[in-house]
Amino acid sequence: MAGRGALQLVPMTLDRRIGTELGGYRIVEQLGRGGTSVVYRAEHVRLGRPAALKLLTPALGEADFRERFLRESKLAASLDHPSIVPVYDAGEADGLLYIAMACVEGSDLKTLLLHEGRLPLRRTVRIVAQIASALDAAHARGLVHRDVKPGNILVGGDDRAYLSDFGVVKELASNGTTRTGSFIGTIEYCAPEQIEGRDVDARADVYALACVLYECLVGTPPFHRSSEVAVLNAHLHAAPPKLTRAAPDLPPALEQVVAKALSKSPLDRYGSCGEFVAAARAAAAERRVYRGRLAVSLTLLALAVGLGAVAALAVRSLAFEGGGTSASAPAPPPQPQPSLYELLLRSEDGRTLNDVAFALISAHDYARALPFARKAMAKAPVGSSTRGYATFNVGYALLMLGRCRESLPPLQRALVIEPKPLHRYIKPLVKQAQRCVQRAASARAPTRSAVGPRDPSPGR
Repeated sequence: MAGRGALQLVPMTLDRRIGTELGGYRIVEQLGRGGTSVVYRAEHVRLGRPAALKLLTPALGEADFRERFLRESKLAASLDHPSIVPVYDAGEADGLLYIAMACVEGSDLKTLLLHEGRLPLRRTVRIVAQIASALDAAHARGLVHRDVKPGNILVGGDDRAYLSDFGVVKELASNGTTRTGSFIGTIEYCAPEQIEGRDVDARADVYALACVLYECLVGTPPFHRSSEVAVLNAHLHAAPPKLTRAAPDLPPALEQVVAKALSKSPLDRYGSCGEFVAAARAAAAERRVYRGRLAVSLTLLALAVGLGAVAALAVRSLAFEGGGTSASAPAPPPQPQPSLYELLLRSEDGRTLNDVAFALISAHDYARALPFARKAMAKAPVGSSTRGYATFNVGYALLMLGRCRESLPPLQRALVIEPKPLHRYIKPLVKQAQRCVQRAASARAPTRSAVGPRDPSPGR
């Protein structure tokens, strides 16, 4: 459990449980409170181990709630996975159900999104992939989470992600969580079969995880509406929203991946969370050239060059054709106009620079491509797809120019920061550069590789 989360914080001086013991834990301070639960920072009396202690009210309108809670909490405690918040203990004391979990310092994903807004594609996939692995581990043990949402995903240092709240009943509709019959979950992330009270399996968690991924990339859940009834109706009947309409900078292939994961029928979704994330990773790594943006850049810059030439002609006309007061006045010396290449290189946008580098490398003009790729690498945000692709293009251009020793660092760096599915393109070039260095290759460029340059995948 996070040290601070999305639950409402209240002054601990108003809580009489501070300093008391419950279930073998001494309550230290209150971390947050919801409609039917409260979370404390606690310490195991005998072991001295810190924990997050969540207390719940058992009277929630379902006769078998206590038994199901204890059964599922016990199963959750048996899960051993680096991205699942460890459950230490669960039971009943003083008329309250409690569950003791590891206390993870950090923030829940919902709070992170509120503070930072939509996340870059690569960062989103990195966080969601950890949760997908945790869910698949739980599914292998027969446990369906049923309430995957940003508020139950904790993000610690270095974006280490954890899934929490297995076996914990959810709060009522006042804060986005509802309970009707056998429906347990948060309505913004609930699969249709879950809303209808039908049996759920791992594919309900796939649906919820797709909702989380969509929210990370767009900023709102996919079926967000003005009322809870409208949200439920959208889950049941509305088509999945167009991802690239909400965020045009994302790769089109990702839209189909999300749409499949948000299918109304579980049979049409991915069979596991890992399968869903693998498809998302492949779509995120889609090799695309932003030809539209590149064409606009080239057109505008060509126009700028043309306007400069027109201005120069106008000056000459005024000087030599009677446009001035003295026909004998010497004309000013013509000012050299910057080339299109120089104008493009003045851009400060990493993606545009890498587009040009890609186009030049595709034309085998490696020498002219190199400064564009280098500047793109410097201007692209750290962690963005463009930064990774530009790094690759720097190494590729250097290798094609025969500068093998210089090409090794950027190629090796690309191997570290690029997604694993792309390593099969990079590794052969790293080996080629290493062999070239070992042979003390001459300035003659090596044989052109079948592997092409990299263009930017959308990100931030």
